[in-house]
Amino acid sequence: MIKHIIKNKFWIITGAELITIAFMFSIGFSVIDIHVPASFQLVAHPSFRLLVIADGVTMIVQSVWDITWYYIREVTRLAAAGVVGMMMSAFLLSDLNTLHITLVPLGLMFLLARILIDLLTDNTLFKVRR
Repeated sequence: MIKHIIKNKFWIITGAELITIAFMFSIGFSVIDIHVPASFQLVAHPSFRLLVIADGVTMIVQSVWDITWYYIREVTRLAAAGVVGMMMSAFLLSDLNTLHITLVPLGLMFLLARILIDLLTDNTLFKVRR
C-alpha cells in the first residue's frame, strides 16, 4: 500500500483539496451572486458540495489501493476536472457580475491546470490492461 501511496501521491492530495474546498464553501467562504446564470447556481447547492466530497473520497480510496476496475481512476479524475472547472467558472462569473474580484477563481484555475496537466501526462487510459 505504501507503494501505491507514493505512486499516486498527487491524486491523494488532490482528493484532500477537493474535500477541503467543499467544506470551505459549505461554511460560507465565498458566495455566488444571484445574477449568475442558473446552470452555475448549482455550485451553491449543498448537493453539489456533497458530490465534490464524494469525488474527493473516491479519488483518495482508489489512489491508496490503486483500484482500476471499470476505469474508476479516469472517471474520478475527469469528474474532478469537471467539478473544479464548474466552480471556477461560477465564481469567475460571480466576481465579474459584482465587480468585486476575489482570489477564489484564480486558486481554482491553478488547481484545474494541475489536474489537466497530470491528466495529459499520465496515460493510464491508453495502457493495455490484462
